[in-house]
Amino acid sequence: MIFGRLFFAAAIFFSATALAGNEANPDAIELAPLPMPVKFTSEMDRPVAFDAATTVVVDCPDAAAVGWLTNHFAEWYGDQSPKVKAGDAAAANADLPPGDEAYAVRADASGVRIAARSLAGVRWAAYSIRQLTIAKRGTLKTEGRILPTLTIDDHPHLAFRAVHLCWFPELRPQQIERAIRLAALLKFNYAILEPWGMYRSERHPWWGWPDARMTKEEVRRLVAIGRDLGITLIPQIAAYGHAGAARGCTLKHSVLDLHPEYEPLFEPGGWNWCLSNPETQRVLRDLVGELLGDFGNPPYIHLGCDEAQPPSCPECRKRPYGELVCEHITNLAAFAKEHGARAMIWHDMLLDRNDPRWKGYVKSGAKLTATLADTLPRDVIICDWQYSYGNMKETRKDWPTMTYFKGKGFSVAGCPWMNYNAMKPMADFVAKIGGFGIIETTWHHLRGSDWVKMFRYGSSAAWGTPVRGASPMYDIQFANALRMVGHDMKVTDYLDTGHLNYQVPPGWWIDNN
Repeated sequence: MIFGRLFFAAAIFFSATALAGNEANPDAIELAPLPMPVKFTSEMDRPVAFDAATTVVVDCPDAAAVGWLTNHFAEWYGDQSPKVKAGDAAAANADLPPGDEAYAVRADASGVRIAARSLAGVRWAAYSIRQLTIAKRGTLKTEGRILPTLTIDDHPHLAFRAVHLCWFPELRPQQIERAIRLAALLKFNYAILEPWGMYRSERHPWWGWPDARMTKEEVRRLVAIGRDLGITLIPQIAAYGHAGAARGCTLKHSVLDLHPEYEPLFEPGGWNWCLSNPETQRVLRDLVGELLGDFGNPPYIHLGCDEAQPPSCPECRKRPYGELVCEHITNLAAFAKEHGARAMIWHDMLLDRNDPRWKGYVKSGAKLTATLADTLPRDVIICDWQYSYGNMKETRKDWPTMTYFKGKGFSVAGCPWMNYNAMKPMADFVAKIGGFGIIETTWHHLRGSDWVKMFRYGSSAAWGTPVRGASPMYDIQFANALRMVGHDMKVTDYLDTGHLNYQVPPGWWIDNN
């Protein structure tokens, strides 16, 4: 029957090594990311009521947990929201997996119970429950929901699980909010937001495109949404290369195309900031301070620093360039630290592209900039973006570049993109070497199937479990997640549904009929 096909036909035990495909039930709605590492049993043939007559007991010492859950159940389920009451806070540590983000869920004939050590764990439990509920059957409209009889014991593989989002001028604010909400639902706990000329600075209004939609009010609204959902927003600024806040393939420049009077701040051509100009450091400090304030003083800021070019400025060429770059980054990192934020940078300029040790790995630097691996402050976090260039289907098991930076005393994060087969091995490798965490980059792919895969594979890798394959006809798992986020945003626009703006390209009917 349809009911059975939509969930699990019988009690199925999933282990961390038996979750790679949909062999047992190809049509199952699936939880994302899957629990890690040991226990998830689910039986929909014995459904559990999850409606206004249900009371969810929460064993958690965090006093905010019951209020948070009550408010969000009301938001998600309306007048059919289950009641929430505090249970035994001391029982939260009993039989829970390790860590502050661990949680357990029990749903059976006796009721529904959540155990967690913190509000973070309660959030993750709530998101798992939300994905696994379905509407009661046999009615025209939803009149309460049901859960499968289930047991979940769960905790994340890595403590730092981030998604990197780029706000391009072509993106609407709704797409950014949607990506942030979806990341939280999939248990990312950080989102790095990079404004590609879209931040509207009050200190330097010329820094960005006209009518940039990333206003202070919008940033603060998104930060508040993230904080409530359990995902901390981190600002990024391109403090070295990519100085025009535009992709290199476009030849756009968010400053010089419209404000040529600021040319002295940039290397000739505009790709790099001019590091020998003291005004550059002053302006960037102003922007860093402004961003940190608007983002609610987060614990980190990303300074970019990727894909720079050798200097052609006569002043920059007077000093050893590695020394100049180190001074520039060190000063900005120290300034950010004064504001309570630890600096992150991309790794590629710290590796000499001609060094045979890095053959087959991403590297963009020269001997002069590779000296940064020895001279930068060790509290700078190195974000090592390894994209398996030339073979995105490649599966690797180790990353010597990460080991190199870890050996130099840096915290290092692994950063995949569309190299899906390598994501879980990369996360496992980061955990093995005691790395900082995972940053799933998305760049210009916040729509389409690649976006779906980045979020599905990236969230699962960071959590520590393999992706369960999507149904061949319709990705029920991701469709449900998108709808939940859309409902929370109260979307009414066709463009804010699905993972594509249009089912048929605009103008297609006119051109082909």
